[in-house]
Amino acid sequence: MERNSPGNREGENSPEPMATDGSSQEPHQEVEVPDFGRSGDDDPSRDSDPSPPEEDQYNRSEQESDGSENASISIRERFQETSSTSVFVEKDLVRPSTIINEDRIVGRDRQLERVIDNLRPALEGGGLPNMLLNGPSGTGKSLIINAVCKQVVDLSQSQGVTFGVVSLNCEAPKSLDRAVYRLVGEVAEDVGTEVGVPESGVSTDRKFERLFDLINDNYDAVIFILDEIDLLKGPYEDPAYSSLLYQLSRAENLGNIEGSVSVTALTNYTHFMQDLNSRAESSFNPDDIFFDDYDANQLRAILRNREDAFKEGTLTDDVIPLVAAFGSQTHGDARKAIDLFRWAGEFAERRESEIVEEADVRSAQEKYDENRTLRHISGLAAQKKLALYATAAVENFAQRDLNRIPAGVGWEIYQFVADRIDADQYSRETYVNNVTEQETYGILSSERRGRGRGRGVHMFFTLEESAESIVQTIESDTRIGDIESDHEMLRSVVQTKLKSFYD
Repeated sequence: MERNSPGNREGENSPEPMATDGSSQEPHQEVEVPDFGRSGDDDPSRDSDPSPPEEDQYNRSEQESDGSENASISIRERFQETSSTSVFVEKDLVRPSTIINEDRIVGRDRQLERVIDNLRPALEGGGLPNMLLNGPSGTGKSLIINAVCKQVVDLSQSQGVTFGVVSLNCEAPKSLDRAVYRLVGEVAEDVGTEVGVPESGVSTDRKFERLFDLINDNYDAVIFILDEIDLLKGPYEDPAYSSLLYQLSRAENLGNIEGSVSVTALTNYTHFMQDLNSRAESSFNPDDIFFDDYDANQLRAILRNREDAFKEGTLTDDVIPLVAAFGSQTHGDARKAIDLFRWAGEFAERRESEIVEEADVRSAQEKYDENRTLRHISGLAAQKKLALYATAAVENFAQRDLNRIPAGVGWEIYQFVADRIDADQYSRETYVNNVTEQETYGILSSERRGRGRGRGVHMFFTLEESAESIVQTIESDTRIGDIESDHEMLRSVVQTKLKSFYD
């Protein structure tokens, strides 16, 4: 995080991944780089005769010209060719992570006004409410909060007030302790000082103390932006996000933080507040702001507001409507639409064309469809991967045709796999929630069905993707891949559990 610049983009100049879930690879053009290895007299580190004969000097110069120098020119020429046929003027405008000006925000007037009203007291020395920005992925939650905070930072500076923006994506840290340490690191980097506490070897309370000290020393008011808050589960039954929200939201009242504090959580999990423990729910008590899906017209307007990322006359008339149509097919996901917009331009560049056409949009969509599921699965938190792996393993290792996977059998395989790889085990309810959550992403569907008189009603899962692909993708995670050596045992357990269920 950079001070006065919330939502700072890391690795901005590197190839950009699709933004749906952070796990994909953007297609890239391979550049053949020649071998620059040297031997013998070509090694400049060797001190040879300082005055070689004129003929030898000429020959060497000619060889170098034919070798590495030509290769260097060739690489330079390739870069020059790329830049000369580029369709972009300001490519950052078609990166979803870019914090844009408010005049480019579309279809979020109500949410924008609510966030502005909630943060206005920061400019007036008043208290700040907590917020929950809730809604599907790609509906503008991060966009709105970062755009508003950027303006608050700038306006506060003009009034001699320091407004701190402390952001954390909660997918990466796997515990409360690690999350607090990352928050300390964010503030320390922002204000240009040492973290001041070790990552391990001290209590979480000590890390909270350091966090509060840094905030009191450097900020008059602060907002914590906790993105994907529902992914901060932790190793215990009570989710780590409950403890984090509880500690941060009461810090001002307890005097741990002297200025105003807003704790703002972002999630696409609709039942998030229901999963908070009672202490955290009472202390957090946010203004719940819902972000609904964009429709196709709003997506078109969003893209129109960013088309100046491209050179004038570069886009054919059908590009923006088609990108918007593809974006609206996935719950009105603006992040996906913006990514496709950029990808279409990159496909045109690879054709060495100065015009972006419908075919480039379709190529971008095909690439997205090829990797969408695997990207999502690769980006899941460990427990969600484990639950999905166990479910897919039932179908993958079954020696019978399965139209549906019994949730009860999936739960038993989850227990077996967790035990084999020495992973934490959560309740059956958590397992079912983690699996059914994947319905949102089109990976599976679920239903409750009766098994006949006296045999009760059971939940079943149906995979929409190949069980084998899911298993292989998740086994590429080193935390779960150890189970690969136990396939035969896993196959045997699956057969036993299915036989017990059906026979």
